[in-house]
Amino acid sequence: MANKEQMIQWMSDRQGKVTYSMNNRLGPTSYDCSSAVYFALAAGGFLPSGTMGNTDSLFGHLEANGWKQLPEVNGYIDAQRGDIFIWGVRGQSGGASGHTGVFTDKDNIIHCNYGYNGITVNNHDQIWSYNNGPANTIYRFGGSQSEKANSFAIGQKVKLLNHATHYQTSEAIPAWTKNKTYTVQQVKSVNQSNSKKAYLLKEISSWVLEQDLSN
Repeated sequence: MANKEQMIQWMSDRQGKVTYSMNNRLGPTSYDCSSAVYFALAAGGFLPSGTMGNTDSLFGHLEANGWKQLPEVNGYIDAQRGDIFIWGVRGQSGGASGHTGVFTDKDNIIHCNYGYNGITVNNHDQIWSYNNGPANTIYRFGGSQSEKANSFAIGQKVKLLNHATHYQTSEAIPAWTKNKTYTVQQVKSVNQSNSKKAYLLKEISSWVLEQDLSN
């Protein structure tokens, strides 16, 4: 069954480890924006393995596989974690004329990009503005997904993932804490973003949502 966390994890696993290239876009050491999204979609079970295209073909591939375009209301599109954005006019967004990536929360995206020469997490609206506000289409999967939550016990070692942006208490997560292993000290129930639990990590004395942790 499709799983958006596995899709995002594919991107996160390569953050800081690959470069951007439109000529050598099929990995494993370099990708462009659309090839990274295609691989991530396949990893999450949203597209058949081996499906590949470009930013412009992504519109049709998403729509043919259960993704629905979100409406714009008063100039705003209410995005959430796991949504896919495509910048550029459909039919004219191939190559350097378009861009795509995945929302990690309502404000931030993970994407393979030329500006940072690789996969990074950035504020969507800031990057969109830097690129002169191109046409923006956002898709959300409309089919069934596996929403299996991570569950960890007190004393268990867990890894803080690269895609994490904010602690459960809303403070920004600094880069130096990511991709490191910590000890679960306490557990509490929450209903926040895509998480039902939060974990207090002993070494950094901070509450982290379950969606941002792995074994």
